[in-house]
Amino acid sequence: MKVLVAMSGGVDSSVAALLMQRAGYDVVGLNLLLSEGAEIDASLKSCCQQLNIPLIVRDCAEAFHQRVLVASAREYASGRTPNPCCDCNAVLKFRELFAAADELGIEQVVTGHYVNLRKCDGHAEIIPAADRNKDQSYFLYRLRQEELQRCCFPLGTLCKDEVRDIAQKNGLICASRPDSQDACFQIPGECCGDTLSRLCRICGKRGRFIYQGKSVGRHNGVHRYTIGQRQGLGVALGVPAYVKKIDPAKGDIFLCTDPKELLCDLFYIDNVVWQSGKVPDIGTLLQVKVRYRSRSAGCYYAGDAGFGVVDLNEPQRAVTPGQAAVFYDADGVLLGGGVISLL
Repeated sequence: MKVLVAMSGGVDSSVAALLMQRAGYDVVGLNLLLSEGAEIDASLKSCCQQLNIPLIVRDCAEAFHQRVLVASAREYASGRTPNPCCDCNAVLKFRELFAAADELGIEQVVTGHYVNLRKCDGHAEIIPAADRNKDQSYFLYRLRQEELQRCCFPLGTLCKDEVRDIAQKNGLICASRPDSQDACFQIPGECCGDTLSRLCRICGKRGRFIYQGKSVGRHNGVHRYTIGQRQGLGVALGVPAYVKKIDPAKGDIFLCTDPKELLCDLFYIDNVVWQSGKVPDIGTLLQVKVRYRSRSAGCYYAGDAGFGVVDLNEPQRAVTPGQAAVFYDADGVLLGGGVISLL
């Protein structure tokens, strides 16, 4: 049986391909080129040659620029903070993966994401990875049931050290390759909003820093800031200051000095996806993460499949429009999520 494996040249996707091959599958690799003029990664070439895996390459530079970079830059310019990785998985990577699989007549697609997938009686659901520090279920909340049925995630039961050990023992050149720490397009030392603004030539409005109703300085564009931000403000108030609110129309950024003012106990979301296709019953206690690295918090959801309100059991810090709110049940099963729209 053939499977199509998304491969980047990194250790995770390379080991995913190796494990599928060991399990008896006929593996075909797929590499997506995401920047103009990009060439196939040398590590990827080496891995495919060593494993005798044919590699298909799709030039997705223009699609990535328009669907992910430009869309994210517009979000930053509007005073919101997007999650480009969530968007990229939904509107580009998995879309291209399934399209290529369909062209090749391949049913099952494979990625090196750290998640587990459980299938039973025609239903599929994502469960967080064994390595909770690497778990990537948050980024896959927009996959729908018909897509989950075709997915396989062979790294879900492994820890990162085990994956590197497998690569090392099999002589893969990517075994010691460092993990990427930021979005794939981000320039080290530069904030994500600045990188996107420069790449897409889309800037947020310049304006004032406002504290207790008074102007305390000026800034070079709202795209450079996010709710809860403390570093890089360049404002001297004598005490630490945080971004509390952004007015993209006027260009005003409102500051606070009391961290308690950043707490939120209710917010709205839109573009909601429930992986089972069913909205949780009102009154069902859910767990929600409002950012990838935030801890989960108990909450209740009321709404439909497209828009709803999230009532938190305990206030969360710096809930931010544009970020993904991702829901789990009491057993840790990924239920779905949406984009935070209003506070």
